[in-house]
Amino acid sequence: MTEPIVRVLREKIKASEHVGVTEGGREARGISFRDYMDVCLYDPLHGYYSGGKARVGREGDFYTSSYIGEAFSECLARRLAELADEYFGGEEPVRVIDWGGGTGRLAAQLLAVWEAEGERRFDLTVVDGNPSHRELAVRSLEPHIGRGRAFVLSPEEAEARDWSRLCVIVIGNELLDAMPVHRVVRKEGQLREWGVSWDELRCRLIPCLLELPAWLAERMDRDRILVREGQTAEVGADAGRWLAKLASSLGRALLVFIDYGDESEELTAEHRMNGTLVCYRNHIARDNPLEAPGEQDLTAHVNFTGLRAAAREAGLEELWYGTQLRFLMESGVLRRLVPLSGADPFHPDARRNRAIRQLLLSDAMSELFKVQIFRKGLGS
Repeated sequence: MTEPIVRVLREKIKASEHVGVTEGGREARGISFRDYMDVCLYDPLHGYYSGGKARVGREGDFYTSSYIGEAFSECLARRLAELADEYFGGEEPVRVIDWGGGTGRLAAQLLAVWEAEGERRFDLTVVDGNPSHRELAVRSLEPHIGRGRAFVLSPEEAEARDWSRLCVIVIGNELLDAMPVHRVVRKEGQLREWGVSWDELRCRLIPCLLELPAWLAERMDRDRILVREGQTAEVGADAGRWLAKLASSLGRALLVFIDYGDESEELTAEHRMNGTLVCYRNHIARDNPLEAPGEQDLTAHVNFTGLRAAAREAGLEELWYGTQLRFLMESGVLRRLVPLSGADPFHPDARRNRAIRQLLLSDAMSELFKVQIFRKGLGS
């Protein structure tokens, strides 16, 4: 291992004040898995999301729902319009922020629906940390950018803006699962935190066990994360902190999160002894997060129990929660099905119907994915 990101990790481990125990029982300096994941995904020069090629789509490592036809975007666009009617009023201008919006595919689809239906109150800002994604987003949104209805920003630029005087809808579509997580394990009755160390002899990254910080234990208690002997679980503290920071910058706002995940009780159930962390590379799921740092996606299921607790502390009110399947059904996805007049499987109507079927049935995706909506400053 000689690639630049490994050198970054080695220096971070070398400078760490944390001493852990490796699987062989040897004491060694280590960093938390959370810090390792943060470097792998977001190192400014070498991180998976921060530099290099686009990571979503056919040429990337994973797809999002906006890549399965337009039915998802149509349902979301109309649901957002209904929410804006109810909470902002029908004439109020609304800034929609697609945070982690990638290449702008979802944004372009939403704007197309609103334009087709004569909606002029929405403009849309794509926020993404990957320069390649932002470049592609500018291309796909170019006509809307020219009319002042679309914008593309880095997270740093977005955080510097004053959103407090605007009516805002924030969309986080498969955003929170990409935020770094702490990983904890119970060994011989004690809770420990998984860390990452460096094996000088074999020149490789290896796991180690670190002492569990008191604040992390408190967070687990708040989020009802109960870990069995020998079980590993994730704690998404970063997602909660990010949500609190975002909420503090908003005035009247709706926040819509769409992601795979579940409640604490399900995420720490007996059949999940190894947690939910998964690595993706070239659309193939892998199970070794220490392999190819910076070149594979690292992702964990969102803990919606913890997310709601963080939202309450940030002054947000829960508005809606349920599976993506229920969300799509309530948003009229079945009305998007088109009667077929022929047997041509390549006809646009046939492709559209297959896309809707895939959204609702494929690999139980719409049951695994949840939709969580919060509101701020909108009254009861």
